[in-house]
Amino acid sequence: MTKEKIKKFMIYGVYGDILKYKNDILTTEKEPWKSYNKWQWSYITELLILTLKSLIPSTKSVKTQIDYNRFREELNLWYYYRHGYNEILLKSAKGKLHKRNYWIDEDDSVYSRIFLITASNKEFSEVKDEVIKNILYTTGNIENLLEGIVLSKLLHLLINENNRNIKDLLKEEIIHLSQKDIVEKYRKHFRFDIKTYPNNYTIVFEKLRISILNLLNGIKEKRFKRLKISLDILQGNIIYFDNIEYDFFLYGLMSLFMPRTKKIDYDNIKLIENLAIYLSKLRNGRIPPENLYIKDYHLPDIFKFNEGEFFFHSLLNKCKVIKKEKTNTYIKSLISSKTGMYRFIKIK
Repeated sequence: MTKEKIKKFMIYGVYGDILKYKNDILTTEKEPWKSYNKWQWSYITELLILTLKSLIPSTKSVKTQIDYNRFREELNLWYYYRHGYNEILLKSAKGKLHKRNYWIDEDDSVYSRIFLITASNKEFSEVKDEVIKNILYTTGNIENLLEGIVLSKLLHLLINENNRNIKDLLKEEIIHLSQKDIVEKYRKHFRFDIKTYPNNYTIVFEKLRISILNLLNGIKEKRFKRLKISLDILQGNIIYFDNIEYDFFLYGLMSLFMPRTKKIDYDNIKLIENLAIYLSKLRNGRIPPENLYIKDYHLPDIFKFNEGEFFFHSLLNKCKVIKKEKTNTYIKSLISSKTGMYRFIKIK
């Protein structure tokens, strides 16, 4: 049952992201980045896939964790094939992250990433540890952090068939969440010194923690949109996809509560199904870590290869340049790889 839930969440989550790209992002994306493929997904799914590729079983304990050397290289590569705009991710990928962006800007890609971390680990203590580390890698936004922790707890309970008193268990999690413990334990995982936070970190953290508790107690709150809608889904106040916005996390969650979900199909759905199977294998410890670890990275400049040429890239495996286009302002290469087709763009 857990395996089916993971598969369902991924398939419908990606579908929600495809609809969002088509409906929202495509209208604002500029050339040459704009994609007219009606089944194109956005950076939300792209970060899902590259994070999954960065997951590796621990050799010290029973858990799956992120290899941050791999994650960093994957993020650097993503910069050139991205779809949609996420400023804080772009700055992270190019090493231009400013402390103000880090502390203030939200990163909505965390909601696809926390799903992977939650689904690949059986113990919530391990889930929580990895979720906090991964969120802090791209944003120090406290709202993002708190919502990510609570939603990962919600997912953990649902995936593990614990549907009893979910709201009470979420309250318990947030009540015992200590700002002091997080700062002390994860100090080295913050990208900037906590002293550079543009306000009083402790006060803001506690205010937002109380806001989540209010929301869990039925009091209306303007913040924590995904948690708010997730609770409505959980309580049966929302029972149709038409009643929620296009969103990876919300579509994935909604699919778990639909007794009969409509059959959907989109380009590369088989890839997503295979990735879900792979994720379940990671969860069950069926993939040796040595099979995933990259000792020496071979990362050639993709844009130096000409149309028809083959090459090897540690993150993409065997590749072929299908098409290459050069203009006065950019270079665009269409690359065929083991995991599908990639469109790489480099601005001159």
